[in-house]
Formats: sequence, C-alpha cells, structure tokens
Amino acid sequence: MEAIDAIMTRRSVRMFEKRQIPDAILDKIIRAGTYAPSALALQPWGFVVVQDQAFLTHVSDYCKPIIVKLLGDAHDEMSDAFRTLLESKESSIYYHAPTVIMVIGQTESQFREIDCSLCAENMMLAAHALGIGSCWIGSTGVAYDNKELMEGFHIPEGYSPVGTIVFGYPAEKPEAHDKKEPQVTWVR
Repeated sequence: MEAIDAIMTRRSVRMFEKRQIPDAILDKIIRAGTYAPSALALQPWGFVVVQDQAFLTHVSDYCKPIIVKLLGDAHDEMSDAFRTLLESKESSIYYHAPTVIMVIGQTESQFREIDCSLCAENMMLAAHALGIGSCWIGSTGVAYDNKELMEGFHIPEGYSPVGTIVFGYPAEKPEAHDKKEPQVTWVR
C-alpha cells in the first residue's frame, strides 16, 4: 500500500473481530511508530500493550460515568450519540478491541505530547497497511489521575500516558466522512 493511499483510506474502526492480532504484527506496528519524527530526535515514546479484557472493562466502567458527566447538558448529535453509547452497560470505551496500546512519553520531555502523537499516527497508518483497524481513544484521559487504575497499566517510572489506541481486525468497513475544505493561507 502506498503512503498516500494509506493516509486517504484509513478510517477509525470501532467494531472488531474477537481474534487476537499476532505479536509479530503488533511489533511491526509499534516499530513503525518509532520512525516518527521527534524534537531533537529524542524519541521520548514508550508503549504499554494491554490484552487483559477484564482490566480494560474495569477501566472503561470507571471512565464512562465521568465522561457522561463531562458531556453535561450538551445535546448536539455527537454528544447524544456518545452519551447513549456510554450509558449502555455492554459498551466499552475500547470498543471491545482485542488489543489496546497506550502510548506513553518520558515525563520530562517538553515535547512528549506532540512527539508521541506523531508516533501514534504512524502506528495507525501501519496498522491500516497491515489490514488492522485502529481508533484513537481520548476517553482514557479521564483516568490518568486515578493512581490505582494507572498502576494497572504498569507504566514505567519516568513516563506518563499520552494517548490510547485500540487495534483489531475490522468487523466493519467504515464509510469515509466528507472532508471539510481546510483553511489554507499561502504566504509567498
């Protein structure tokens, strides 16, 4: 798959088959992430690979009511759909994906959020090229301050969470959203 094709055809996948991704494929996805650019080539990223479904359910069950509360009185189409999803007992903020990878960054790195986000995009593009679906999960962020839950991720000392991505074999092929015309200013 060519790079431009991978970028243009990647979609956020939220429905997955139950089968697990082989470690060799996950290693390729992680390795692709490490080829992202980083400030001063510091490469501040690390990775926590979670496949313990009971633990992921526990984290999801903690996060869901907090997110519903954060949605507050918002009643736009997206907020209402997300609230309905979160209020379902069977739902998971991880969409029941077989693998969740938390991208972590060296806490002292001034640019860890930017660098690790670039790394995460590389991972999602590599996954797509390998036939694996992915979706960035911002919802885990509400648990970052919960020491007990974060201990379950076994984040090494000196690192902190930046983002979470779910991975799995797609059980659906999401339609492309219409792309908005970007604001582009040329300065010549």
